[in-house]
Amino acid sequence: MVDTHEANGRRHKWRRWSLILLLLVAAAGFLYLGTGYTAPGNVHAAVYSWAAQNPGQDVPVLVQTSDSASVSDLITSSGGAVRRQFSIVPVVEAEVPASFVSTLAAQHGVDWISLDAPVQSAASVDTSNLASAYPFAVNANDPWSKGYTGAGIGVAVVDTGVSPSNHKDFTDDAGNSRVVAQVAANSLTTSVSDGFGHGTHIAGIVGGDGSLLAGKYIGVAPGVNLLNVKVAADDGSATLADVMAGLEFVYNNRLTYNIRVVNLSLTSSVAQSYKTDPLDAAVEFLWFNGIFVVVAAGNLGTAADAVSYPPANDPFVMSVGAIDDMATTSYGDDRLTAWSSRGFTQDGFPKPELHTPGRGIVSVIDTNSYLYKTYPDKIVDTSYFRLSGTSMSAGVMSGVAALVLERHPTWRSGELKCTLVATARYIKPDKVYVPRAGNASNQSTPSCNSDTFLAPSTLLGPVMKVGVVAWVLDQPDPVAAAASIGLELSALGIQGATLSTVDWSAIKWSAIKWDAIKWDAIKWDAIKWDAIKWDAIKWDSVTPDGVNFAAIKWDAIKWDAIKWDAIKWSSIQWSAIKWDAIKWDAIKWGFVARN
Repeated sequence: MVDTHEANGRRHKWRRWSLILLLLVAAAGFLYLGTGYTAPGNVHAAVYSWAAQNPGQDVPVLVQTSDSASVSDLITSSGGAVRRQFSIVPVVEAEVPASFVSTLAAQHGVDWISLDAPVQSAASVDTSNLASAYPFAVNANDPWSKGYTGAGIGVAVVDTGVSPSNHKDFTDDAGNSRVVAQVAANSLTTSVSDGFGHGTHIAGIVGGDGSLLAGKYIGVAPGVNLLNVKVAADDGSATLADVMAGLEFVYNNRLTYNIRVVNLSLTSSVAQSYKTDPLDAAVEFLWFNGIFVVVAAGNLGTAADAVSYPPANDPFVMSVGAIDDMATTSYGDDRLTAWSSRGFTQDGFPKPELHTPGRGIVSVIDTNSYLYKTYPDKIVDTSYFRLSGTSMSAGVMSGVAALVLERHPTWRSGELKCTLVATARYIKPDKVYVPRAGNASNQSTPSCNSDTFLAPSTLLGPVMKVGVVAWVLDQPDPVAAAASIGLELSALGIQGATLSTVDWSAIKWSAIKWDAIKWDAIKWDAIKWDAIKWDAIKWDSVTPDGVNFAAIKWDAIKWDAIKWDAIKWSSIQWSAIKWDAIKWDAIKWGFVARN
């Protein structure tokens, strides 16, 4: 938040720049007059201004003329360059020496000469009244200036709710709400309103457009579509199951609303390895299906277990810590907050990957919420609220992700994450990195893929085994197909069965020599996942050990066709898994296809 003095200072600065521009225009005229010639009356003053600011360079102009051919010849013969001649309007686009402008203006048939100035997209964001510094800290103003606001990108805010959904900051130019879907995934409430206040605040950081107060408090991606996924009750309480139910809604509706980002400003209260935690497995599944998962790192500072809590401890997702931008647009004073969680997870991964502003962030608030009524000292301009935490930082990052994805919609989650990290700026004293939305979005191709060689949650191992059997049974000659990949079909106890007739409960999973399977020979994209009777499988006998993850063609798997909700995960004997036998570092997750 920028105080009144700083805001006034910025307005004064704008006035000074306006005065400088006027002086430059005037100076250009005086310089021109100083040559002994009179400034032509059919030349826009901006042409002189541009010439004065760019001495020695040819001036880009648009020449309105009734004789395009003769004017073009004159420009070329005088050392200028004709770029285009337009047929719908009598205009010639050209670059000419500044000293030639008067000659060109006096040419017969030349009606008017304009500067071929840069245009500003209608979708760009007016920052003249912006009082918050955090969008500048992550360079959101760069994509804004190019017309990128996150338009068309769906961002799911999995939180305490978003209300009111028709808040002016959440509507488009036509007055329609950009909160395009709402669901109550919490088991204790059916209301989608934000009785607590946290979720609305996050939504405003992600995609509020500041319309209520003429652009004073603008979120990072003010053109996004927001999805209100309420997983917490009005007192802020929620369970892992509530969150997973919310994530299931996100997955099931990702194509309908083009959900490309999910914001999780929450953390589990139990530290657990990502390899076995169900919430970590859930966020990974979204990640592999083209949804960029942003998670708050937590507010435990340097505690020994600060980054050991799901889902921020998952190596795939983007975990976000907090810096203090000191309420200024200058980078030099940015500093890491003392309470932002940081360190190594129980599985040895450094977290978080990036940091964004998280202290004193002003955003939208539901004025009927618990936070608004309980902490009146945090109220700003009647309808806004000031909060601190990595929850806010996650909201900033989700907005950054939306800006980049609008420009690069085909980028996979790992590609986006790796590019954001690769193009980030470094805060040397604190040894942390801050994303730069402009740098990332201006990349023509991804810098890399952060998923490469990361180990997935072991919840996926049993699914791969089922897929092997399904592929074999669906072939014209199952016996030959099994032989081609090294599977002993006779050992399964289902002789003569096909995919449509197999008794899944009768399969002897333990009789299969999984280490002999030629995983790379399986045509994963040909597997009829929908035909598998998932609820008939004895999951306690299907364990991940023996699966050669390195040989699986992940980009050929049709993830959408797998009926995940029919898998009885609780029946799998995780204690029987031979963890040491799995070559986690060989898994090339960078090749998992995005839908």
